[in-house]
Amino acid sequence: MTKTGGTGFLLAGYAGVGGMFALERVLRGKGNAASMDASGDDQHTTRDITAAIAIAATAPPILRLLPFARLPLCLLPGPFAAIGLGVQLAGLATRAWSMRSLGSFYSRTLRVEREQHVVDTGPYRWVRHPGYAGSLLVWAGFALASRSLPALVLVTGLFSAVYRRRILAEEMLLRRDLPGYVTYSENTDRLVPHVW
Repeated sequence: MTKTGGTGFLLAGYAGVGGMFALERVLRGKGNAASMDASGDDQHTTRDITAAIAIAATAPPILRLLPFARLPLCLLPGPFAAIGLGVQLAGLATRAWSMRSLGSFYSRTLRVEREQHVVDTGPYRWVRHPGYAGSLLVWAGFALASRSLPALVLVTGLFSAVYRRRILAEEMLLRRDLPGYVTYSENTDRLVPHVW
């Protein structure tokens, strides 16, 4: 692997992550939807996601410098990096579709608004948390684009753990406070159709 080729994929991966934040800015509503004020129902998951973002964004360049990361078995070849960028694009599209489908109910922290109802259109026909699925794809794609196996393991493991915790906390809230959510959840999977 040439340093230039590896760095180019990594920079493209950072552009994909930047695209996710640009989507947030463009598609997220104002007011409560944009608030970072988390209730007890959030169970510190917003804080955990923020920490995971900081770790995931800084770890790949560092991990690529470690001696063991330069071993042939620990470097992902170029095709995987290109696939990673495709995975990122799929994640961005999924996240954008999710945000558009939820509209004003899409928020930064866990909350239920007074006029909120169950959304079962768009990607919500198949899974209950497609926005999180999109985020996971963006970060997994970023890790692949870094061409570092340690980064792939760290980033995907980290986000899998924080989003699993987030989903479980969110579902407790929605089952309690959102009319119709229990019935909706009986007919859809959480994150991956027919898996979980």
